[in-house]
Amino acid sequence: MADTYGLDYRLLPAISIRETQCGVHEKGNNRLGFHPSTISFPTVLNGIEFIGKRLAEHPYYKGRSLEGKLFKYNPKPAYPGEIEWIMRQIEP
Repeated sequence: MADTYGLDYRLLPAISIRETQCGVHEKGNNRLGFHPSTISFPTVLNGIEFIGKRLAEHPYYKGRSLEGKLFKYNPKPAYPGEIEWIMRQIEP
């Protein structure tokens, strides 16, 4: 997935850890917490593919830095730093 869309391979796992504790609190196969009260997916893989493609290709995210993508994904000021911290834990 990461290679297909040119994303850091740690990004989607880090979002999943932050948003749903790797699926512990997921709803509707939405492990990445994308609009969790309104969006669900047929399978977990469909959700991962949807978010990977969206972060890479959707005009809302395309061309933005990692920090810019993360801030658009969740506009809480601390969110980009939280995800980047988790990413560093995946591979120091």
